[in-house]
Amino acid sequence: MKEKTQNKNTIEVDSIVAMLNKPLYTNKEMMKMLDCNDKTLRKYRNDGYLSYVRVGDKIYYTVDDICQFIKNNHFVAYQYC
Repeated sequence: MKEKTQNKNTIEVDSIVAMLNKPLYTNKEMMKMLDCNDKTLRKYRNDGYLSYVRVGDKIYYTVDDICQFIKNNHFVAYQYC
């Protein structure tokens, strides 16, 4: 069994989740949640519509990131009288 070595500059994802006490969602989970593909998700990030957390080369999204994205892109329907 290989022993896991930890670089002092690298923070494990599990410890981040424990610190935040909030779940983190992966790109795959976000694509399913928002019903979009990886290019669309990347565009949302690059254009500043969707915040994210980067740990090494992995990207994660917090519940707050998702809620803020939905709030900023929610439009109230109006009714003609």
